[in-house]
Amino acid sequence: MKTARIRKRYGFTLIELMVVIAILAVIGAIGAVAIWSRAGAGNDQACKENLEQLSKLGMMYGDDRAHSALLPTSGMDDDPDTENVNETHGWWIALAQLDECEAQLPSKPKGKIKLPAYFHCPVDNRAQVGNEKTFTADYKTVSYVSWTDASEDPENPNSCIRTSAKQRLENLPWLTDGNPEKSQSVHDYAGFVKMVMPAVERHKDKIMVLYASGAVKAVAATDDMKPEEIFAAVAPDMAKAEMGQPAPKAGKKDTKDKKKKDKK
Repeated sequence: MKTARIRKRYGFTLIELMVVIAILAVIGAIGAVAIWSRAGAGNDQACKENLEQLSKLGMMYGDDRAHSALLPTSGMDDDPDTENVNETHGWWIALAQLDECEAQLPSKPKGKIKLPAYFHCPVDNRAQVGNEKTFTADYKTVSYVSWTDASEDPENPNSCIRTSAKQRLENLPWLTDGNPEKSQSVHDYAGFVKMVMPAVERHKDKIMVLYASGAVKAVAATDDMKPEEIFAAVAPDMAKAEMGQPAPKAGKKDTKDKKKKDKK
């Protein structure tokens, strides 16, 4: 009686191999998304910490008698007492002169300022600044642009923000992600489009904002939002003012005065 021979099969069939490759590809894609998400979250946190550090410097600047209740902006009036720096060029130049900033000031006029790493966003790829503790500051390496509402000097649209003025500081941006321009701050929609919109893609679906109140927020800036919608989300009072609506003022006293007028 003949017995049937059993053939042993070695290796994979083509279909099995394709299935394994497909499974590995899916697992790899999921892993890549997870790693990318963690990296993005880490960059967001690093940028937030940068702005928190800059907020502390801003408060120190405003606590000084010479700059009482002011936040520096690009284009502000230059301090005649400074010798080797021109403060009007960039907001960061004023902060660099604080002892707590640990910046390196130039010894000669028109020299280069070196700033601590927290003046540069980790996902700002316009220029490579390296991994050193300080980097040479200019309009391509500093990652944040200043905003102003001309509350200090109405004749200078780039004047400092005066935090003691009657305004809602929680709605007034001081620094945001952006591409700085020499001696210019954001004070209207045109400036926002020019200096801030190019930097919207740095953080996925958001833009990092430091308000004059000291609060740091990640404001939504998704692909389906128009520039004017992002502008209104970042600076609601400024957006209302551009549309001809007066921006609401802060303080209970103003509200009581308004009620008295209404009764009359």
